[in-house]
Amino acid sequence: MWVEFKCPLCGKDLDDDKTMANFLVCADSSHGPLRFFTGDGCYFTTNEQVAEDLMKKGKRVHIVDPKEFFGNQTINLE
Repeated sequence: MWVEFKCPLCGKDLDDDKTMANFLVCADSSHGPLRFFTGDGCYFTTNEQVAEDLMKKGKRVHIVDPKEFFGNQTINLE
């Protein structure tokens, strides 16, 4: 069964994160890098306002330090 995931903020498709297993990613400029962990349904962001917007929508979210979580990885959606 195939399930298509959409970003809860911009509505675009979440893409498979090639750098981290079990994560989907959206890098829309309106909210910056947003990762979704398929294991437990949590979102990860570096932006407090984005986290607040997700919580208002009833989503579980973690605010992370970009250097620790995202590292020097670049998000390539092509």
